[in-house]
Amino acid sequence: MSIHISKNILWLTISRVAALALLAIAYFALFRYLRPFGNGQYQFVLSYVLLFSTVVDFGIQQYITKKISEDPSQTKTYFQNFFTFEALASVLLYGLLMAIAYFRHFEPVVFNAIAITGLGMIANALCYPFMSVLAAFQDIKKVALINFLNSVVNISIIFLAIFFHRYIVFLACTQVVFGILDLILYNFFVKKYLPEPQILKAIFRFDFSIISNILKQGWPFAVLVGFSAIYNRIDVVIITILKNYTQTGLYTAAYKIFDLLGFFPAAVSFTLFPFFASLVARKALIDVRQNLEKYLRLMVAAALPMAVGGMLLSSRLISLVAGPGYEGAAQVLAILIWAPAILFIYIPVNSLVISQLTKKAVVITGVNVVINIAGNLIFIPHYGIKAAAAMTVASEALQGIFYFYFVKKNITQFNFLQFLFKPLLAAVVMGLALWPVRNQGLFISLPLGAAVYFIVLIATGFIGKDDFVTVKGLFQSPNS
Repeated sequence: MSIHISKNILWLTISRVAALALLAIAYFALFRYLRPFGNGQYQFVLSYVLLFSTVVDFGIQQYITKKISEDPSQTKTYFQNFFTFEALASVLLYGLLMAIAYFRHFEPVVFNAIAITGLGMIANALCYPFMSVLAAFQDIKKVALINFLNSVVNISIIFLAIFFHRYIVFLACTQVVFGILDLILYNFFVKKYLPEPQILKAIFRFDFSIISNILKQGWPFAVLVGFSAIYNRIDVVIITILKNYTQTGLYTAAYKIFDLLGFFPAAVSFTLFPFFASLVARKALIDVRQNLEKYLRLMVAAALPMAVGGMLLSSRLISLVAGPGYEGAAQVLAILIWAPAILFIYIPVNSLVISQLTKKAVVITGVNVVINIAGNLIFIPHYGIKAAAAMTVASEALQGIFYFYFVKKNITQFNFLQFLFKPLLAAVVMGLALWPVRNQGLFISLPLGAAVYFIVLIATGFIGKDDFVTVKGLFQSPNS
C-alpha cells in the first residue's frame, strides 16, 4: 500500500473526524431547536440547491484533475479556463434555480433561504478549479485544513442561530461565508503549484475551444455528476412533495448520520481517483490490483460493524442525534445505515470506474436514478419514509454490484470474497454481544461492540502484525 496515499486519506480522515465531533454537537442542538418541521424546511432548501450545485462544474472537475495528474505542464491552462467556465456556469444555474423556485411558489422563508444558499453555490463553484490542482498534485493536507475550517464556520453559524433565535434564512448564510473563506485560502495554497494563477486575466483570456473540447471528451463526467446529484438528494424532494416537511425532517435526521459517515469514503475516493488514474496511465495494472485489494480490505473491515451496530442501536442513536420528537426516524435509520456500509465497500472500485470507465458509470448511475425515482414515487405513498430508506440501500447495492463487475471485466481481476468472511464473522459475533444491551446507553454498547469486533478480527488473524506496522508508519515522518 502506498504510504503517501494512505497518509493523504489519514489527513482527510483526521480533519473530518475532528470537525465531525464538533459538527455532531451542533447538529444535535439544531435538530432540537428546529424540530422536525423546521428541520424539514431547512433540509429541503439544502437538497434543492445541492441538485444544482453538484452539477455546476458539469463534471469538469474530475476530468481536469485527471488531465493535470497526467500532464502537470498544462496546469495553468486548464485552471484558468476552468475558473472562467465556473464563473459563467454558476451564475446561469443560479438564475435557473431561482426561476424554478419562483414559479413553484415556495413559501417566502424557503424562497429567501434558497436565494442565499444559491449565492453560496456560486462561491463554492469558484473553488473547484483550485481543488482540481491540489487533488492532481495529491496535496490533500490543504484540502483537509479547509474542510475543517468549513466545519468550524458551519458550527459557529448554527450556534449563533440558536442563541439569537434565528431561522433558516440565517442558517443559509453558512454557504456564502465558507465559500468566500475557501476562495481566499485556496488562492493562497494553490500558488505552490501555480505561482501566478492570474484569475482576473483568465476571464479575458478564456478559450472556449479548450472547454468545448473538454466537454466533448468529458461529457460522461458531467452526466455522471448530474445523475449522482439526483440520486443522492431526490428522495428528500419527493418526500416533501408527497408527504410534508415533518416527514422530511424525520427522514433527514436519519440521513444526517449517512452524511456524517460519508466523510471517510469521500476521503478515500478523493485521494484514490488521481492515484489510480496515474497508475493506469502508466499501465501499472499489478499495482492497481494490489492497491485495490488492500483498500477493499480496509473498507470492508470498517463497513460491517457500522451497519450491524447502527441497525441494532438505531433507537439510541436517533435519541442522541435528534432528541424528542424524532422517534419515527429510528426505523428509518435501522434500514438506511446499510447504505453507507455498502458505499464504504465499493468506494475503492468506484474510484477506478469513474477514472477509467466513465461511460459505463454513466449508464449504471442513470439506470439507478430511474429505479430510485420510480421506487420512491411508487412506495413512499404506501410505506412512507421507510420506503425511501429501502430504495437508497437498494440503489447503493445495485451500484456496487455493477461497479465490481465492470472493473473485473475491463481493468483487473481482483480478490474480494476472501476479505469478507472474517469481518462478517466478527460483525455477527459483535451483533450477538450487542443484542442484550441494545437498550442500554451508548457509552456501554458502543465500546463493548468495538472491543468484541476487534478481538474477533485479531483472533481470526484478519488483523496482524503488518497492519500495526502500517498504522504506525502513517504517523511517522518520512525521515524518521
